[in-house]
Amino acid sequence: MRLPPNPDPPPGSGAPSPDQAIGELAAALEAHLPAIAGQLGDLLGKSAPRISAKERRRFMAGLQRRLKSQWSRFEELDALKTAPESFQKVEAAKAALRGIFVEMLAPPRIRKSPDADRLDWLIALAAKATNPPRASWARRQSYMDARTYLWNLLMAVYGRLPLATVCAVRESWPVDEYKRYVHSLRLFTVAAARFRVRATKRSSDSAAVALQNEYLRAASLFEQQLRFLTSLVRAEPGSVKPWSYWQKQSLNNLVEMASRDDDLAKLVRFIDRHVRNALAHGPPIVERSSGQCQYRDRDACVTWNWEEYFGNTRALTFSVLACAGFESFRQLIEIQIMARILAPLSPPAGEASSS
Repeated sequence: MRLPPNPDPPPGSGAPSPDQAIGELAAALEAHLPAIAGQLGDLLGKSAPRISAKERRRFMAGLQRRLKSQWSRFEELDALKTAPESFQKVEAAKAALRGIFVEMLAPPRIRKSPDADRLDWLIALAAKATNPPRASWARRQSYMDARTYLWNLLMAVYGRLPLATVCAVRESWPVDEYKRYVHSLRLFTVAAARFRVRATKRSSDSAAVALQNEYLRAASLFEQQLRFLTSLVRAEPGSVKPWSYWQKQSLNNLVEMASRDDDLAKLVRFIDRHVRNALAHGPPIVERSSGQCQYRDRDACVTWNWEEYFGNTRALTFSVLACAGFESFRQLIEIQIMARILAPLSPPAGEASSS
């Protein structure tokens, strides 16, 4: 849809007209839509959605229409850059941002509500994304416990660190390495639906091999999650260690550092590094007569019975799946912080009386 022309900008100003600026922005977004859809499909493990020419035109027309309706707010924000610092400036910027969020993101019925600018609807949308999946394993106690531990950990982190420091830790994780982690996690989630639900009554070689493979796959992902979470809890305001430092840390070092944090220590209990190390070099020694399984590491020997082997393996798997909820938890917390920052405030007593 072609937008009606606006008057040209004043001669010599060099500033593009609203139509020109919106058109350039929409054209740039449209040019990148295939790449965006492809990357989204890679993350979800699905083919990129096909968008017909008609759907694309409808989407771009709607986007341009909304941007045009909010152009005055964008201009207001731009003008506020040079305004002197004051309570009124802050509140005007917050009101403009709230209006943009409502118009661009809120459903139609919400946009008509007088309470839309409170952004409670945005928090509710983010909270809905944190709902656990419908899979049967999402009702297991280990999974629910790990989700609780992760949520409490993130609440403590965001309560202690500035948002900029949290973002710096997240951005320190190299993009290619993060993509490999997401890909492995997605495949592991698919495989988890096929893992045995109950332990076999008797130990067997095939069951031992299956548990060994599951434990090692879960431990590999858990180590990546633990590396990132440890870097997060060990960060200080304005001080973030580079990812290369954390890449050099062994599982033993990560466990020791993570165990010093009260919240992260609860997640660490899901893994036994001696068992992981032993399984990395071969299956456990299974004594069928007694039902005991021995895991011999270089400096320790762990003994579990057959049911413990199954239960501990499954608990580690559930903890990995629970920690996959990091992104949705993070988004919810950050949206709550943003809504609190953008909430309107009453002017100070001095400014209220002088106005």
